[in-house]
Amino acid sequence: MPAVRPDPVLLWPTYTLFPLAALSILVFGVAGGDRAMSAIGIVLLAVNAAFVVNQLYGTSIAVEDDEIVYRSWFGLSGSRVPIGAVQRIDAKRYAGGHGGWSAPHFVVRGREDVVRVNTKAYRLRAFVPLLALIRSANPRVELDEFWARVERGEDVSKEVTVTPRGRF
Repeated sequence: MPAVRPDPVLLWPTYTLFPLAALSILVFGVAGGDRAMSAIGIVLLAVNAAFVVNQLYGTSIAVEDDEIVYRSWFGLSGSRVPIGAVQRIDAKRYAGGHGGWSAPHFVVRGREDVVRVNTKAYRLRAFVPLLALIRSANPRVELDEFWARVERGEDVSKEVTVTPRGRF
């Protein structure tokens, strides 16, 4: 089974809108002869390029050697859970910005380890073969209602849930 990778179409703000801010800083810095502002614009463009390259080529979820492996930053960061230890797969939503709206996370809970992946940059249908592989290797895995619907092929992309805010 090939690795599940972020979809370039869903990453469009990262390589279209965010560089516009960096380019405007760079243009104003060059036009005004301000070296510091020009340097800031170049650094912001480089950081944005690093994030895009990481998402497109350095981030993946796959089954390797009987483990579910999430890698980011070309393997420098990541987590893994043995398939035999997986007990439950949840669609946890974490409170954050965006007025309480959040994408569901792919949370694989093992006996000791947990793999958490924010699915905002992924097509949910790309998880169907991964879920089928996990379920075929370990039929005792429990899926919450969200991932059970994804596994059945239902369209849950329009489903929106408000994430509860913290007390503070």
